[in-house]
Amino acid sequence: MPSTIRTWQLPALVAAFLVVAYAFVVANNLLLGVFAAALLYLLAWVIDRASSGNPLEDMTRARRLATGAVVLVVLAYSVVVAASVLLGVLVSATVVAVAWITSPLGPVAGWLDSR
Repeated sequence: MPSTIRTWQLPALVAAFLVVAYAFVVANNLLLGVFAAALLYLLAWVIDRASSGNPLEDMTRARRLATGAVVLVVLAYSVVVAASVLLGVLVSATVVAVAWITSPLGPVAGWLDSR
């Protein structure tokens, strides 16, 4: 019988809490922090519900590497140049979501191919 324990919930909640804490303590922008935290949690939930197993298996190795590189560049730019970590988190979450959704191996592509 498959496990009903969701292993994504604790890391997603910790990331959401860290984003809200950073927004409240450092950036003094609580609303943007709550929005970013909600977006991160929603993204984790959607990927968990739509993915049949490990979400990273829904992407090719090249796509995973390219997504990771883009996320690192976006976060580095947001910290060093733009000085807006929250914006970097939002853009990084968007990059991950787009890479996962548009993956030719992912559940969305499988659903579209089955139509």
